[in-house]
Amino acid sequence: MESLKKLKEICQKDPRQDFFTVLDASHPGLFRKHTLEDFHRAAENIRLHEGVPEEIRSHFETARNLIIYSWFYYPFNVTAQLSAYTSVEFALRARAKDHKTPFSKLLKRAVDLGWISDKGFSHARRRRAAIQRANQSLPAGLQSPKPAMNREHCDALVKALPFLRNELAHGTTMLHEQGALQVRICAELINQLFPSTPNLPKS
Repeated sequence: MESLKKLKEICQKDPRQDFFTVLDASHPGLFRKHTLEDFHRAAENIRLHEGVPEEIRSHFETARNLIIYSWFYYPFNVTAQLSAYTSVEFALRARAKDHKTPFSKLLKRAVDLGWISDKGFSHARRRRAAIQRANQSLPAGLQSPKPAMNREHCDALVKALPFLRNELAHGTTMLHEQGALQVRICAELINQLFPSTPNLPKS
């Protein structure tokens, strides 16, 4: 059961972080425990570009900071995820200029209109590259056609994001250590909704 941290323990690592390890770059093939620096680096590497409206970028900073603070309180991983989903909805409504349509329908509209695509998600690009590498290792007669960057990943997000957002918003006991990954997916979605450079005023 969760409980309020004691005052003297506030700046101490949540002991649940010791359950997880990461590959040690300085010792190939070996693993090490996570550090606070890992969490800060993960948050620092997730960014919204300057073309995203300032109010949305500011809103999204809560999710990034929660990634860092989950080092001290493990459940903040999940809180970071919920905060990022809220930023996605904020961004979709700003892009569509629509404050009434349900989140799930706005997300589907973004995919249907090409505002977001699989090419904009690093996970989808890595998956495609892995399939291509595996394909190229096969004899020529067994190779399948080059996989297209279709909307498979986006269609999955249309189903998953509203469900996960509602699950978290309505209360759940779910805990995980994937907060940074989920926040990154949300950042990559938001970044696709707006031009990478803001429109400059005409002189």
